[in-house]
Amino acid sequence: MAAIEWTPALALGHEEIDAQHQELFRRAEQLLQAMLAGDKASIEGLFDFLGTYVVDHFAAEERLMTASQFPGYTVHKAAHERFVRDYQSLRKLHQDSGASAAVAIKARTWLAEWLRNHIGQTDQLFARHLKLRS
Repeated sequence: MAAIEWTPALALGHEEIDAQHQELFRRAEQLLQAMLAGDKASIEGLFDFLGTYVVDHFAAEERLMTASQFPGYTVHKAAHERFVRDYQSLRKLHQDSGASAAVAIKARTWLAEWLRNHIGQTDQLFARHLKLRS
């Protein structure tokens, strides 16, 4: 399976947000590796870390959106909220499944797709807005 990796093509040009995105990719990959290895102690810690980190990251983005009067704020915030709900569902699925490899594969597919699409498209719209405002 291919790794979940941040690439320079996903850079927004905002140092703090880009660093947070890179950390999200690193930790998501660590979570998926732990899931595939059946490393229960690491899995729980990584689920906890990512669950908190993503909420903090989204809050940072949303503060920037509000401060810059980003017109797509409502839609973007809804995408963040949907991710949090889906992430919680994934965690529950993992717990309920007894840590199956099938859930790890589903997690990899969903996380990789969501991160690449959201950062590569949705966040890029916001980045263009920020560049126009500066």
